[in-house]
Amino acid sequence: MNTNKVKVLNNLDFKKKNQCVVRLTTSVWSDKRGIHLKKSLLFLKTKSYGFQILSEDIACIGANEILPRIINLQKCDDGIYEVIVINEQRDWESGTIEDYDYKLISFK
Repeated sequence: MNTNKVKVLNNLDFKKKNQCVVRLTTSVWSDKRGIHLKKSLLFLKTKSYGFQILSEDIACIGANEILPRIINLQKCDDGIYEVIVINEQRDWESGTIEDYDYKLISFK
């Protein structure tokens, strides 16, 4: 058996990245009380894989803390987006990531 092929496959397995894909939809409606605007991010499980940072952070911290950290949510049109982490702030001693924001990038 060729061990080089096994090593290449193992390296590819380790290099799998995490991907969180969401659908952004905007709803607008009115009733007798006023005009309403709702933006929704729906997780697309079939297009996502690996560690789902956005859903994990919502479960641990809460949507109220996470939503303001999506820096371009108000600028994005309806569509399918990948959630990425940006503005990582690291601890100066240990180098571990202490804080970060999210950004929606168009999913192809």
